Amino acid sequence: MNKTLRILTCVAVMGLSVPAQAQEQEQEQTKPQKPSIESFISYVWKANPAVAEAEARVAAAAAGQKAASRWQHNPELAYEVEDVDGEDKTKLLGISQTIDWSGKFLSSGKTAEFELNATTAERDGIRQSVAVDVLASLANYSAAKEIFGLAVQRSSLMERFAGLAKKGFNAGDIDQSEYNLAQLALSEALIIQAETETALAENRQSLDSSIGFLPDNLFALPNLPETLPEIPADSVSEEEILMQLPAVRAMRNREDAAKSVITQARKDMLPDPTIGIVGGEDGGADMIGFSVSVPLHVFNTYGAEVDQAKQEALAEAKAGQNAFHAARTRLQASRSAYHLSKKAWTNWQDNGAQALAEQIDILDRKFKVGELSATDYLVQIEQALDTQVAAEELHSKVWQSWFAWLAASGTVEQWIQN
Repeated sequence: MNKTLRILTCVAVMGLSVPAQAQEQEQEQTKPQKPSIESFISYVWKANPAVAEAEARVAAAAAGQKAASRWQHNPELAYEVEDVDGEDKTKLLGISQTIDWSGKFLSSGKTAEFELNATTAERDGIRQSVAVDVLASLANYSAAKEIFGLAVQRSSLMERFAGLAKKGFNAGDIDQSEYNLAQLALSEALIIQAETETALAENRQSLDSSIGFLPDNLFALPNLPETLPEIPADSVSEEEILMQLPAVRAMRNREDAAKSVITQARKDMLPDPTIGIVGGEDGGADMIGFSVSVPLHVFNTYGAEVDQAKQEALAEAKAGQNAFHAARTRLQASRSAYHLSKKAWTNWQDNGAQALAEQIDILDRKFKVGELSATDYLVQIEQALDTQVAAEELHSKVWQSWFAWLAASGTVEQWIQN
């Protein structure tokens, strides 16, 4: 094998295996200190508009619960003056109060309490959803950044390879087809670099969108843990995990609220009497009076409202069953998906990564002794780079599976805090 091709081999191996550590260290020194995942997500929760909206809805529901728990009827004060020529003036003062005999305010307060609990559970669900979306986008962005780095490395490698191939072709050490192959490999590498740079920008845009606000220059992103987490051993039953999910808690409270509305509608069928007392002077004589009035539910018995409440409660019950079944399916599927993807990544770390390094060494030795042509060597080196890209994509998919498990099990905040 000629001297030029040996130089190409050395350049290829150096470009593939030696990182630009000095440049990375210089970049790291200029970046703001990376926060922990917990502090990062806490900051996102405070500034995210979707979370702020959910908090406002909880505050509104709390105010509504407070209002619904109070008496529905206020006392009424009346004052009457009658002055007719030739007659003694009449002056009367009265007060009346409608009595909630059936305790309607207790039912409405209970209904509002269930609504508050449901709104709070929905708020918890939004917080978890925002955290999962941000972390999943962060994993995608981190993978896109690594893949872009590999594309830049590929371009640098192919650019040097093409430059040396040109020198070798001019010197007559390599033929036209090998020279053309080097130029085509450089063109392909530049195209791949442009595509990965676009993908990196799109992933950053997706990350900023999931965060909910535009980060400033001092906004640092955390690193995901080096070691993939383990799904904890089941200390509680699957049923208990599902019952604590925000979506399931919200549906159960909606169902309880709908059932409470039935009770409230039945109490609305019972009339509320109004008791009044009046006193004063009537035609010069002192007088005092007492009155009781009861509305007659003749034209509207409020029975239709009870039927409506029953049907809405039935609908909420069915919706709750559907939500529970869907949650169980997601929980089981996400557990299985994470185990499988994590197993694939572990196999890669145990076998594939080392095999890739060994393959590069084997290619180098074969090329040096003339067992591989420049064409075969270049093709297999590109395959090695493609394998590295596939490994980064697999790593990202494992993290996506983990975040899907966190969402399905409702353990996002527990993991963030650990």
